[in-house]
Amino acid sequence: MLPCSSNQRLRPWHKPPNNATLMMTPRTDIPKPKLATLLLAAGESVRFGGRKQLADINGKPMIEHALDALSGMPTSDTFVVLGAYGDEIAPRLNSGVTIIPNEKWATGMGSSIACGMTKIARNGGYDGVLIALCDQVNLTGDDYARLITAFDGKQIVATRHQDGLGVPAIFPKSVFDDLQRLAGPIGARKIIDRHADKVMAVSLANAALDIDTQDDLKQVTD
Repeated sequence: MLPCSSNQRLRPWHKPPNNATLMMTPRTDIPKPKLATLLLAAGESVRFGGRKQLADINGKPMIEHALDALSGMPTSDTFVVLGAYGDEIAPRLNSGVTIIPNEKWATGMGSSIACGMTKIARNGGYDGVLIALCDQVNLTGDDYARLITAFDGKQIVATRHQDGLGVPAIFPKSVFDDLQRLAGPIGARKIIDRHADKVMAVSLANAALDIDTQDDLKQVTD
C-alpha cells in the first residue's frame, strides 16, 4: 500500500524523519521573470532648450548616465526609443541596445511607449518590461534593482511620487496590449491608474528629480 493511502496517523509528539526538513527549504529553482528595458528618449526638450539627451553631466551625455544605471540590471534586452535629434543621439549609444525610431514622437510620450512596446511584444518571450526615462539621472542601479526585486510577474511595480504613482515602473505581460494602445501625451501613468488594484508602490527618493530645464541640470552639475 502506498504511504499516502495509509490510515496510520502520527502522534502530536512524533518527530518527522530528517529528510522532512527538505520540504520546508525555499525553492531556488523557480525561474525569475524575463524582463526587457524600455528607455524613453524621444522628446524635443523644448523647456530645456533642445537636445537634453546629450546634455553634459560630469563628462557624459545624459542618456549615457541613464544607460549606465540600467546596465547592471538582470534584464535581457534594452530598447531605446528615439525621435527628436535621433540622428545625433544614436551614434552615442553602444551596440548593446536596440534603437527604436518613433516617427510620431512629436505627439507625445504615449506614442513613444506604444512604439517601443510594439517592438518588444513582437520579440516575444518577455514576462515584463521596465520603463524608464532618460532624464531621471539621479536613479542608480540599486534603485532599479529594488523595483525588479519587487516584481512578481503579475503586478505592476511603480514608483511613488508626490503627485501619484509613475515611472520608472515595471509592467507585466498582461498589460502589454494596453501599453501598445497609448497615444499622444498620455503616458504610462494611465495604465497604472487603470490597474490600481494590482499595483505595488515603491519609494525611490532619487526619482524625485527629472531634468526638464537648465536650472534642473544645475542640481546635478554644480
